[in-house]
Formats: sequence, structure tokens, C-alpha cells
Amino acid sequence: ENFWSMNILCTDKTGTLTEGTVRMHSVLDLEGKESEEVFLLAYVNSSFETGFSNPIDQAILSYGKPNISGFQKLDEVPYDFNRKRLSILATFGSENAKQIAEHIIVTKGALKNVLEVCTSAMLAGEVVEISVVGDQIQDRFLELSSQGFRVLGLAKKIVQTDVLQARDEKDMTFLGFLVFFDPLREGIVDTVHDLSRLGISLKIITGDNRMVAASISKQVGPMG
Repeated sequence: ENFWSMNILCTDKTGTLTEGTVRMHSVLDLEGKESEEVFLLAYVNSSFETGFSNPIDQAILSYGKPNISGFQKLDEVPYDFNRKRLSILATFGSENAKQIAEHIIVTKGALKNVLEVCTSAMLAGEVVEISVVGDQIQDRFLELSSQGFRVLGLAKKIVQTDVLQARDEKDMTFLGFLVFFDPLREGIVDTVHDLSRLGISLKIITGDNRMVAASISKQVGPMG
């Protein structure tokens, strides 16, 4: 097809309208404040994971360099497309890690899938029931998504084991949000404008949620 016989052009979003790169924008607690603690545990999770190399972990590891020398990895449940979570079991501050009674599970993943294994949340330094802050979490997610950000969740759990299995992902405490963005491609706004001037409408087909897609649409301008 050539453009003179076309009136609708369908396109992917990631890597076509955007650069196709993932960059970390912020790490937030439930109150929407930047959180060093949340980032520290997200960094532990990404540093110790041994699954396939992925842009999310690379973005987290590039965002900062907290000191995690005191942490030791004990076990891992890798990410899979059913759970949509990645969990690391670690300990802190001892060379005899397996002799310590308490260890920590750190889980990150799609917000919905992290929340489904949480029964509590950390709010202003206190642990509260997840039902108390459920609306607050969803409102924050909607706010960030409407701005075009991709949002993951992070949770933790203290356990007395040195072996981790997927069934241990339960009764966790939700900690906060990992916020990412994918910048627009250079010149894409002019390209979309030229298409519109030629009478060609642009339609976005994407696997991202509709709020992220709507935000990108607004950023590139009228699409015919």
C-alpha cells in the first residue's frame, strides 16, 4: 500500500511512537512520596533475580545505587506470565544467613497481581489492613496511568524459612509503587501531524492499559 490509497494507519505504541526503552520515573510510598526504603528493596529484588534480562530490572538498577552489601540472597521464584510477579528471599546483616530465624521476601510485579497476595499495607510507617487503603492505591494507580506511566507494585513479608516457593506469596505487606515511562520518539509529533494533514487517521494497537495509550495519544497530538 502507498499513502495515497490509505485513510487509516494502525500502529503499535512501544518502539514505534515511543523509543521502546523503559526508564524509572519515581519510587513512591502509599502517600505518593519518594521512598528510599521502597527503592532499596526494589533494588535488592532486581539485583538478585537470575531470570531473563529485562528492561524493568535494568531501569531499576540504573535509577540509583543504594548499598545492599548487607543483603544475602537465599532463594528465588522467577517471574512468569501467570503470576506476573518476581520474588526474592533474602536476609540482612549476617554471614550465617541460614541460621537466622527471620528472612524477608521481596515481591515486585504487575500492581493487580502484587495486591492479590497482600493482606496489609504500609501507610505512614504503620501497618494497616489492605482494605483500609484499597481505594487510595487504586486512585494513585489511575492518576499515574492517566499521565502515561507504567506502574508496578512492591510488597514484602517476614518469614522463618530459607527456601522460597510460589505458595509463600501470600499475607504480604504492600509497600508502594514503581513508576516507569517510555519517552516519545524524536520527531514523532511532526510525523503524526503530517499523516493527519494527508487525511490519514492513526490508530494505536497496544497491550498497555487504555489510560497509558490515551496519554500517549494526547502527547503526539490529533491523529485524524
